[in-house]
Amino acid sequence: MAVTTQLLLLASLHVLSVAAQNNPTTQGVKWLEKGRSVLVRLSTPDLPLWNKEEQIGEDIPSALILNFTVSADNKTLLLQDQPFMPPHTPPRLSAPQTSQSLSEFEHGTTLNLEDLPVFDLDYDRIAHPRDDPSIHYYNYYPKLMINLLGAGVAGHNALLKDMEQKVIKITLRDWNTVRSASTDPPNHSFEIKEVKLWERQPGDSVNPDDLKACTLKSWRCSDFGDHPWYRYIFRQNFDEYGKIGSFRHMLHQRWATLYERLGFFRITLLILVVASVILLPIPYALYKGGQWINAQHRARVEASAAVWKDNDEEVEGLLFADESLENMYGSEETESKEVFSEKQVDGNEAEGSAEKPLPPVTAKTADAPEASEK
Repeated sequence: MAVTTQLLLLASLHVLSVAAQNNPTTQGVKWLEKGRSVLVRLSTPDLPLWNKEEQIGEDIPSALILNFTVSADNKTLLLQDQPFMPPHTPPRLSAPQTSQSLSEFEHGTTLNLEDLPVFDLDYDRIAHPRDDPSIHYYNYYPKLMINLLGAGVAGHNALLKDMEQKVIKITLRDWNTVRSASTDPPNHSFEIKEVKLWERQPGDSVNPDDLKACTLKSWRCSDFGDHPWYRYIFRQNFDEYGKIGSFRHMLHQRWATLYERLGFFRITLLILVVASVILLPIPYALYKGGQWINAQHRARVEASAAVWKDNDEEVEGLLFADESLENMYGSEETESKEVFSEKQVDGNEAEGSAEKPLPPVTAKTADAPEASEK
């Protein structure tokens, strides 16, 4: 009986722990203007409090402050005054650090963020459903997830792996899709519907080394096939030219270096020279190609004319041979016909001479009627 009770208690504790993990909270969420602007206090157990004066980290609980605001035209959600939704090219984010407790943050006066140390951020961002212009949404409620993966200040960096750290999830509402579909291009009218902090799940903590290596074989080394291209944003993998290691990054970097060294006038002159070197052979190649085509056409015509000439000569030879044979065999037939006719005439004459004349009428037969009349 005791064993059964222990098993039931363990099972109930497991269920409660799972429920707690799946139960989001609004603690650490402070609205500045309902539906438009909100501050989120995110505790970071892996990040010591930075002392700006001594430039060292102190073992004091700290948190990062994130500010989500809808732009004045309601078309964009800003994070730290950077466009964040709809999915833009991932911005470089930074956030102030505070040692203020949760209760002080929620119920105390608003902090002066300018006096706080500012950390550059590594993060994981994903939106669902993704803002695809080819898809027309009805009642569009996009959900945005932000998971901070790392932070750094003054050359000191730390990975934020602690499972106690929360994940921020924001739900927006697009009022322009309430009674009609979204347009192409989208014409959003966003409102922040809710902001909650969720427990981290296994796999939410990602290291830079876990990602696929970026090489020149890929144009962008992107995580998606379209905007915003990337999900995992580590500062060490990006600079102002894009993702380091990609073919696109190499081209942009070399172009910027060339432009910086030569200037606008020289780079324009260089482009003209290179274009002339590349393009000038094209007319010559077209001219030579036309000559070759004409020569081939002429050769083909001459060859066909020669073939027709040979055929005509063969036909004339055959006709001449037929005429000579005709003449030769035709005279023999004439002679044979003449011989045959002569023989036929001679035969007829011989036959005529061989015929016997009719006998003469006798006197008795002539006088017979006279006697009968008497």
